[in-house]
Amino acid sequence: MIDEEAVRIGRLERLRAAGIDPYPTRAIRTHTIAQYLAIFDSLLPAEGEEGTKEVTLVGRLKTIRKHGGLTFAHLEDGSGAVQIALRKDRLKEEGYAFFHDTVDMGDFVEVTGTSFLTKKGERSLDTREYKMLSKSLLPMPEKWHGLTDVEIRYRRRYLDLISNEQVRSIFKTRAAIIRSMRNYLEGHAFMEVETPVLQAIPGGASARPFVTHHNALDVDMYLRIAPELYLKRCIVGGYERVFEFARCFRNEGIDHLHNPEFTQIEGYAAYMDYEELMVFLEKMLEQVVRDCGLDVAKVPYQGHELNFTAPYPRVTFRDAIKQYANVDIEEYTDRASMAKLALKHGVPVAPTDSHSTIIDTFYKHLVRPKIIQPVYLIDYPAEISPLAKRKVDNPKLVEMFQLVYGGGVENIKAFTELNDPLDQEERFKEQDKARAEGDEEAQFSDPDFVRALKHGMPPTAGFGIGIDRLTATLTNSHSLKEVILFPTLRPEAPEIPQAPQANV
Repeated sequence: MIDEEAVRIGRLERLRAAGIDPYPTRAIRTHTIAQYLAIFDSLLPAEGEEGTKEVTLVGRLKTIRKHGGLTFAHLEDGSGAVQIALRKDRLKEEGYAFFHDTVDMGDFVEVTGTSFLTKKGERSLDTREYKMLSKSLLPMPEKWHGLTDVEIRYRRRYLDLISNEQVRSIFKTRAAIIRSMRNYLEGHAFMEVETPVLQAIPGGASARPFVTHHNALDVDMYLRIAPELYLKRCIVGGYERVFEFARCFRNEGIDHLHNPEFTQIEGYAAYMDYEELMVFLEKMLEQVVRDCGLDVAKVPYQGHELNFTAPYPRVTFRDAIKQYANVDIEEYTDRASMAKLALKHGVPVAPTDSHSTIIDTFYKHLVRPKIIQPVYLIDYPAEISPLAKRKVDNPKLVEMFQLVYGGGVENIKAFTELNDPLDQEERFKEQDKARAEGDEEAQFSDPDFVRALKHGMPPTAGFGIGIDRLTATLTNSHSLKEVILFPTLRPEAPEIPQAPQANV
């Protein structure tokens, strides 16, 4: 079996022996390939004439096909691909042979030449000279026929990006989503801010945090699970509208909808309530879908065609459970009865699960998977969300909503923010009790946040949107691993060297 790396290193040595640096510092480029193709016709020589209008392109060689004294190759840069031709009579026999002795698919090169059309009408560059820009020492995946091994695709994303154009398009869509959201929010007077990733108290969500240690201070610290409490401190401080694209970390399981490291956008608007926020966000989502080049009313996702045209239906959390599970949770007001109900329906219940956790698990198993078209679930039990404001007409509920669609995707969580410091203090105590009883996802008390609220926070509405999940939706990707460039994976097992075979 040929050791292709060794072959390529041999070609690298031939370059160096000829006094050629296989990794030069600088490159020259007169046009990107897309720019070149856009003006191609204007560069063609008149009939009977030889081309004189030269261009210099750079990129990676995707294919090399030798036909005697003529070689065709495809060159690709970040904007597109084009065919180049190398002729023995133009490069001279020595230069032509040297090309095939030193150049491989995957190499980055700089080529200079003139334009021509092949007999089949393919736009091409007649190469006058070439220069090595970066010698590739390992072969490209499956000779450019596409990298299909999922495990390798995620572990070696660089190969995935090289060989799969569809994968590159996913991350272009992700960038378009972020750009669209930023433009929309800034156009509505929101200011982008940054808040701590290392936190002394991990707050803002119900999740198990990652723990680290700060040596100089000799204290344990946590990677943030959400930026919420710091963003609301900004509202206390006088900013009326703030948002952050936040990298967050939750020490939880990994599946097609969860990754321990993820990106969300959170935003807060003073003098707004959750009903106004619902209207604001559904209009933003419409804009985002359009900016990604999709039909708002026909977004393909996992066998469904989702309609993101506003307004979205509003259904209470209680009514959704009634509709899809035929259960009225108002009849199960204590942990014991709710646990019995859940087990009856095959919903798992851990000994440490609180009443609210069991309700939430019940909903996730029996209701969420049945919701296909975008819907706002509203008015959740207060115990499920310790940071949301209670409804005036029913203090057992909070002014909270989630956007649910696609058979179980939750992609917006928002509420009218709790700004009563005494109520907040009591709800933190309830979370402390749940944590003491073994609920590792119960929220931590944050005395300084309560202190901030005691200085006064105006009526405020806030939201969080998962960028990974939204990207998966708008690119019709089943797993978040497809839309996170470098997803969290189990460490790769080290290769075990084979023992040498004894001579017989």
